This record gives sequence, structure tokens and C-alpha cells, in this order.
Amino acid sequence: MERKWYKGDTHLHTVNSDGVLTKGQLVEQCKKSGLDFMIITDHNFNSVKESYYDGNMLVIQGQEITGEPGHVNIWGKKVPVDPPYALNTAEDYADILEKCHKAGATISVNHPFCSQCGFHLDLEAYPFDCVEVWNTIQHSDNMKNRDWWVKQLLKGNHIAAVGGSDFHKSYFNLPLLAMPTTHVYAKSNTQNDILEAMREGRSVITNTPDSTMMYLSCGNAQVGDSVKLGEGKQAELKINNLKRGHKVTVYNNEKVIYETVAKRNTKVFVCSADIKEKGFIRAEITFKFSPMMKKLYPVIEKKFVNGDGSVPDFIWAFTNPIWIE
Repeated sequence: MERKWYKGDTHLHTVNSDGVLTKGQLVEQCKKSGLDFMIITDHNFNSVKESYYDGNMLVIQGQEITGEPGHVNIWGKKVPVDPPYALNTAEDYADILEKCHKAGATISVNHPFCSQCGFHLDLEAYPFDCVEVWNTIQHSDNMKNRDWWVKQLLKGNHIAAVGGSDFHKSYFNLPLLAMPTTHVYAKSNTQNDILEAMREGRSVITNTPDSTMMYLSCGNAQVGDSVKLGEGKQAELKINNLKRGHKVTVYNNEKVIYETVAKRNTKVFVCSADIKEKGFIRAEITFKFSPMMKKLYPVIEKKFVNGDGSVPDFIWAFTNPIWIE
């Protein structure tokens, strides 16, 4: 079956937990943003009794299991335990996540290295299908999420990366909904196909629904696929709407096999690089703040997300890997 790209937001809140929009209002906002699917993940509350369509918008059942030790998204199935939950120990999390997996849910650990509400248990001890590498507008905690995820890939752990806006409300007229956006390469815009594709790592995460998009391939293989290493194998990357000053990097494991900084805005950018090693290839686009923003940013981050004040090169878009056997 031919796959297509579908745009969605995996992490959304309504008035049923701590958001400001009703479910209907949130659905309308997601439709206006041009999304194909959305997952409502209210804290310890099941706002969507069963996944459904509103027009062409797929609304997927979800819930954010929320306790002091960490936050975990449950997608596609009702949490088979009624709240209030006991979420105080490693055993509490192991018990409820095992029940969710047995029920057929897809499980994603949220913002694991968030300085305000990170995941404080052993991340490798739980059966996570996905990790939320990019949470809300870009900030330094996301780079820590990215670094942990890459370490897992280098260990051969096929954990898929996703992004989620963690939308509660807008601030200062910033369009925080679908920032970031998870683009999923799925067989269809149905719950089963979208969640299966996300578990398989068939996703690219971008800043907004219509910002720079990346297409990584190796022959006919796309993100989430596996290919055998052989002579002449190349990583091929197509980028739509590459911005001036943004850096494109293609990795073969931890090694950089292609890198460039865009000298101008480019509608369609194409590059390729030889694959040398077994493991994986992946690609990302990063950007630097202006000198003024470098001074201002630590003040903003400390106020809103309790960050450490660092100003790294931030991600603008990134791909899941293609595995090289």
C-alpha cells in the first residue's frame, strides 16, 4: 500500500485537565492549523472515549499519565485503570504501563529531561514505543532529550522520536499549537496506521505544520525502513523551504557524512552522501540565535521553563533514522 505524509500534534490538553479550550474548540483550532490528526492527552483523564473523525480531522484517543516521577502519553486505547492512579514508585509505573501495552496502547515518554517535570525513573526500564524529543517551542531541555535519544540509537535501540506541542493555551499571541508538528509517513489517516507508523519511526518533526520539511531516503527506503549496507549506498536528502543560515547535517551513526550552512533561502534543496557504516543514518536542521537573542533568551527560558540558561544550536527539523544492516 502506498504511504502518504500526514501532519499531526501528539500532545494536547483541554479544559478536562489544565487546558483552556473545550474539546470542540481544540479540534477546530487543529483543523485551522492544517493538521490531519491530533491526539488529546489530558492529564489522568480520558477526554476521547473512542477515536473519531471531525470532517477530515482524525481525533485519536489519548491520555497523559501524570505523576511526580514523570509524564507518559498513552495513545489509541483507554488506560485500563481508573484514576486516581498510584504513581509514586518505579513499580507503580511498571504496573500501569504493562496494562496499557497489553490493552494495545502506544506509549510515549514525555519531555524526559524537562527541567520542570522530567522523567525521574530509569528511562530504559520501561517499554516505551516513542520518546517526545521535541516538546513545545524550542528550548534547551529539548537538546537533552535529543542527545539521550541519539545515545539510544547508537545502542541499537529502535525507539522512535516524536514531537508534541503540549498545548494548554496561547501566550502573547504565539501560535503554540502544533509547535512542533509530527509528520507521519503512514498507509492511511486511521488510528491504527498513524500509531503503527509512529512506533516504526516513520516520522519527521518540524517547527510548524508548514515550515521546513525534510525527506531522507536511501534508494527506495524511507525513515523507519532498514536497508543492507553495500557499495554505492547513499543517504539522499530533500528539503523544502530551507532557510538562510540554517545548518543541514546528515549523520551515519555519530559521524557527520554531510554538512552545510544555507547561504540563501532555498525552495528545494537536495544533497547526498555515501554511507560507510552499519547502524543508521539520520538528518537534522539546526539554527543559531542572533547576538541579541543570545542575550535575551536565557532570561526568557529561566522564567518560563526553568532552563539552565544555555543557548545551544537549536533544532528546526529532524528525521527519524533509516537503519543500515
